[in-house]
Amino acid sequence: MLTVPKNTTCLPWQWQQHNFRAMNTTVQTKLYSNQVANAAVLLDVERLFASFERQLSRFKPDSELSRLNAHPDEWFQASPTLLDALEVALLAAEATHGLYDPTILAALERAGYDRSFEKIIATDNASSEVVADEPAGPRLGWRAIQLNRPRREIYRPLGLRLDLGGMGKGWSVDRAADRLQGLGPFLVNAGGDLYAYQSPPGTKGWEIDLVHPLKTDRFAAKVWLHHQALATSTIARRQWLRHGQWQHHLIDPRTGQPAKTDALSVSVVADRTVTAEIYAKVALILGAEQALAYLERVPGVEGLIFSADSRVLTTTGMARLLEQVEPAGYQL
Repeated sequence: MLTVPKNTTCLPWQWQQHNFRAMNTTVQTKLYSNQVANAAVLLDVERLFASFERQLSRFKPDSELSRLNAHPDEWFQASPTLLDALEVALLAAEATHGLYDPTILAALERAGYDRSFEKIIATDNASSEVVADEPAGPRLGWRAIQLNRPRREIYRPLGLRLDLGGMGKGWSVDRAADRLQGLGPFLVNAGGDLYAYQSPPGTKGWEIDLVHPLKTDRFAAKVWLHHQALATSTIARRQWLRHGQWQHHLIDPRTGQPAKTDALSVSVVADRTVTAEIYAKVALILGAEQALAYLERVPGVEGLIFSADSRVLTTTGMARLLEQVEPAGYQL
């Protein structure tokens, strides 16, 4: 939590806002405060995101994660940031029984996701370069990654490379939220992965509009959040052509291929953004019906699912958070 100096100048309570680009998305920060110094805190959030991106992005060849991926079969001296992020990723892999797996980088590259989505779109296609496969035999998976906390070291075997893109935005939002807590009601929103703290004055919570899975100029639902996080995962928009076939970024760790799912998008509410982001992806992999049953069993998690056959499915708790939602049979 950030402590504001005692000699800071007070103003009438007002909204302070700062938007910036990071992690290939627009990040919105909004804070209700009466402290002049808090405007600078929002700028500090931007620096925080930039630092995390420099350290954790697989698309930056000089990032710490890229250096780790370049040094197999040895203990890698890691920063606290990389250790913390990877530990969260491995705990998520364990909690989801491997349905979330941070070691699927080779599969992402085989699908053509070998550079940022912005660059793929700019060239209208994915790379046709051949990506080196993992060694023959059963895939090792996340259990083969070792952390040595006291020595601040990470070990990964040959052929097993890491990608933290499946939780990086949510994890960064949570770190930013930790910095802002106690300063007043705030929202940190990284391209739809967001955390809402307290409630804006005179409201029952933060009003969040969820974009339609196929029509980005329409809202499909409205949800009210108070001390809660939300993340949405979809296969409806992030797609590209590779060798004449449409691919998407959501890899099913069980097959190593882009997930074959009848869910178009899943929005999840949880107490932490990284939790919401991971379970939204897991639910999307499972498909609409199985995802609904799965999310109902996860404590502290609620979900909203739009299926390819125009159905809308909600967990019991999510139905209470929604103010409006497209009816079943919504038009695609």
